[in-house]
Amino acid sequence: MKGRSGPFVVTLLVMVCGGPPSLFGQDVPAYLPETIRSDFDAYTQQAPNRAFALGRGGWGSAHGQPSLQNARATALSNCREFAEQCVVIAKNDEIVRPEDPFPDASDPESATKWSGRTALLLAMVGLAVLVGGTVVAERYPLYLFSTGLSDTLRIRLNYAVVLVGFVYFLCMMPVFSRVAQWDFSTLLAWIVFSAPILPVVLSVLYLQWCGQLTDRFEVN
Repeated sequence: MKGRSGPFVVTLLVMVCGGPPSLFGQDVPAYLPETIRSDFDAYTQQAPNRAFALGRGGWGSAHGQPSLQNARATALSNCREFAEQCVVIAKNDEIVRPEDPFPDASDPESATKWSGRTALLLAMVGLAVLVGGTVVAERYPLYLFSTGLSDTLRIRLNYAVVLVGFVYFLCMMPVFSRVAQWDFSTLLAWIVFSAPILPVVLSVLYLQWCGQLTDRFEVN
């Protein structure tokens, strides 16, 4: 079940009850838009193995599925037909997202600040900076601040990799920001959120393999 409905049923319910309806002993999330609350109320009456997903601009639900995991996946799939950044907010008799998953939704400028195209473009720029910066760091290492390994042996880090990594992660911030809105109960969300770290690890390992990550020298 998926779609949108008017606020009239919910408005009448709130007027009669004097407050938000209760679900399974919990208050229905206050962040739910008025146009969705009646749909959410209908969801609570459906068969078990059900889930309700909310996104920016739409929602999706599923019920009577073979398993709760299937219900979650189907609800997210249905939600993504209408909205972006869908997350599961309820499963069976439990509200799993009591807090607003989109706290900036009331600010149109903030909500659209990082579009998918912008995030992808900056991610590509970040990767280009990382690859190019790693090559430069290999050829022109920036050794600073020696640290003592012993009384006679010192080590210096190639700080070029630190500067390159900082710029890279700065470019990746929109990606982290968008993925942070996903449902982190799924493995895919954790994989996508962690994936941008892998190129940095490879960059460091490459410099280590080239012998340009650190500089060891003896003190006379």
